[in-house]
This record gives sequence, structure tokens and C-alpha cells, in this order.
Amino acid sequence: MTRRLIFIGLDGLGLDLAQSLAQRGVMPHLGRLMELGAAWGTDSPLPEVSPVCWTSLFSGAEPGAHGVYGFGVPEPGAYRVRPVQAGDVAAPRLWEELSGLGRSSAVLNVPLTYPARAIRGAMVSGFVAPELSRAVHPPELLPRLTALGYRPEADLEAGVDDPAALVADLARAIDTRAALFSQFWDADWDLYVAVFTDSDRVNHFLWPALWDPGHALAGPVSSLYQAMDDFLGSLWRRFGPEVEAGRVALLIAADHAFGPIRSEVYLNPWLRQQGFLKVEGWQEGPGHERILPGSLALALDPGRVYLHWAGRFPGGHLFPGPEAEQALRAMRQGLLDLRFRRVRMHEGRPLVSEEAPISQVHLGRELYHGPQSHLAPDLVAVAAPGYSLRAGLGRDNVFGLSHLTGTHRPQGALACCLPRPAGPLPGRVSGLHGLMRALLGLGAGQGLVDRPGPMA
Repeated sequence: MTRRLIFIGLDGLGLDLAQSLAQRGVMPHLGRLMELGAAWGTDSPLPEVSPVCWTSLFSGAEPGAHGVYGFGVPEPGAYRVRPVQAGDVAAPRLWEELSGLGRSSAVLNVPLTYPARAIRGAMVSGFVAPELSRAVHPPELLPRLTALGYRPEADLEAGVDDPAALVADLARAIDTRAALFSQFWDADWDLYVAVFTDSDRVNHFLWPALWDPGHALAGPVSSLYQAMDDFLGSLWRRFGPEVEAGRVALLIAADHAFGPIRSEVYLNPWLRQQGFLKVEGWQEGPGHERILPGSLALALDPGRVYLHWAGRFPGGHLFPGPEAEQALRAMRQGLLDLRFRRVRMHEGRPLVSEEAPISQVHLGRELYHGPQSHLAPDLVAVAAPGYSLRAGLGRDNVFGLSHLTGTHRPQGALACCLPRPAGPLPGRVSGLHGLMRALLGLGAGQGLVDRPGPMA
């Protein structure tokens, strides 16, 4: 059966947090939809960051096939890292498939769709979108966004020194986004996609306020999720009868889950301490251009380690062979052996323990397969619960904290589908692509063109 499909994205919303918010009455509409349909958790591709995960969700491909491994792309023959953009995606996404079939889409605020491309329908690019004029298709949409005062991103810099100011700005961003999203309800579309990226920002900057009712910002932070839930309630009042009649399907999903941060782990300082990385003027900041030729490796966010290959980096000297393999083995084992000294108070006395902040370290060649696997990092470290992996170039310490209080988790991203799927529920974020194709009457298709790597 050919249906229309509504997809609502809630960036970074794990099944556990969704259930908790529903039970506490913060997101009653989402809770009701989870009861009416099927609700489950999915596992994200690695590394579990938004450009990678959303690209997998809408293409059905894992990173080895779609070619996206993080927010930044190492430029060949240089130490520069540029922001990833839509042109870096090597696999077609669902709205592109539909355009080829003469079917229309409204694609709103999906990460890694900048600059906006011409599709059959409408597109408003999501994060990162530095120029609003290049973030819309067709161009005639721009005045509509300008009239709303629409911004692709809240002022996250405010969250560093003034969390209350960030909450206020996120509230404005959510209200404006919901207003824009609702303007497309009556447009001509077969696929409607709208993503709230603001939930990810709430979780990153304000995680303790979501769980501690005594937190000074507990009420205002809950109101941010309530605003997104109000949108779901309005959406259901408008389209619920069509869903119940079988004319429209509704899928609500996240790209990854979240958890608290006990400590951040900075990989470049660790590589430097172990002798794998040599940098001139370390204290001068995070400039990659000061990496010295004798280096064996360097790290990029969140847990990507690249060998210093000849031809890939200006000062690279490694070639495939024993030296590279020895470096990989040593770094992999060293990262697994790394320990964080944790001090907890128990009955007024400090208890000291050591924990492994890194649960797994994958070889890129084993984790990724497909036509874009040559772009993959050589090692991918996976953080243990409670830890966040960062590049940290220019830092002295291996462990530390920043203004962020929540971090991504690769297991348990929310998925909720109405009607309830007849077959097995997809276990991976990339598997939702096949479900969407089926709901649109296209069949499951061949979206998964890169087999999943080992689970984190």
C-alpha cells in the first residue's frame, strides 16, 4: 500500500529518556504515541555523532558506503579539517530516491543537508548551515524564514557561561522551528521530514537538569521538551485520523541516545604522552598544521585516530607494513589499558577506584566496508558509559571536564512507529531507512550497502 509518511526527528533522544519524560508527564503526547504504536531502541553507527547517524538513517547505508565519519573531514594532503557538507554524502537519501520517482518531499532541518539541493518539493537545511540564503530550496522560501526570525541554530556560546540564557534561546528556537514545521503540513508531499536538533543541545548542556528535580533549571529545561511534545500533540490532532485510516504513517526517531559525563578523555594528549604524536608549540592551541613529521598518528573528534600516512598528510611517513601494524597494535592496546582514577565519597570516606574509560577500540578496516571505506579512520575508540572522547589537541591533560554535561551513546536511540510494523523491528538506525521505504510503498529496497561493523 502506498502511504504518505511523516518522520519527526528528536536528535539525541534515547528510549530511556523518552520513557522517563513520558512517565513524568513532561511528554504525554509522545508517551501516548509510544503506547499506540511500536516503541523500541536502535543502535547507532560509529562514531555516534549526528552527521554520521542521520546520514545512515536516511540512506540506509553505514559509513563505509556513505562516506561520512564525523563533523570534520581531513583534507587530503593537508592538516586542515573542514566541516562536512551535503556534497560529502556518497549514498542517495530517501528524498532523493523519491524525487527520481516523481514524488515530493518536505525536508526540514535535517543535519548534513547544507547547502540545500534541488529536490522535488522543499528543503530547509539543518546544522551546520552558516548562510540561510543557501539553506533553502526553492529560494522563494527564504522570505518565509526571515519573517519568522528563523535561525538554524540556537546561540550555544551562551550555554558556556549562562545556562539560563541558553534555555531561553533554545525555547525561542524550538517555538520558531515548530512554527516553520507546521507551515508545511498542508503542502504537497509524500514524505514529510522535520528534525528537532534542539533536544541534542538540551542534553549536551543541561543533562543534570533533566534528571534532578531539585536542579535550579529543572522546570525551564523540562519546558523545552514540553514544547516539542506540544508540537507532537498538534501534529497528531491534524494527522491522527489519517494515520488511523491507513493513509499516513508516522515514524518518530532519534539518531543516537545520551548519557551523563563523568569525565572527558582527550586522545591527542594521550597520543603525545605515549610518543605517538609530536607537535611544535603544543601550548599555542589546537592547530593541526604544527604536527611534526615524526608523528605516528593524530586524533579527531570524537574517537577517530588516523595514522600519519605518507600521501595523506604533508609530513606523513607511514606506508602499509610492519611499522604501521605495530603502531596500530600499540595504540589499540594502550587505549584499552587506559584507566581513570575515580574518587567517590561513601559514609564520609573517599573510595578510590580505577575505571576503563574506553570500552572498545575497533580497527577501521574491520569496522567499515564499502566504496568509501578508504576515507575511514584507522582506529575508532568507543567510550564506556560516563565518558566522552574528544580530540583535545593543545590540552595537557588526558582527563578533564568542560561546559558539556551530557554525551552521546551508541545504544538505545528512540524509534516509534504508527502503525505498528508487521515484521521485525529494525535493530540499527540505518535499518529505519528500509522501514520508511516499506511504509511509502517502495519495498525495503537495497539501502544497506555496507554491512554493519561490530557492535559497540
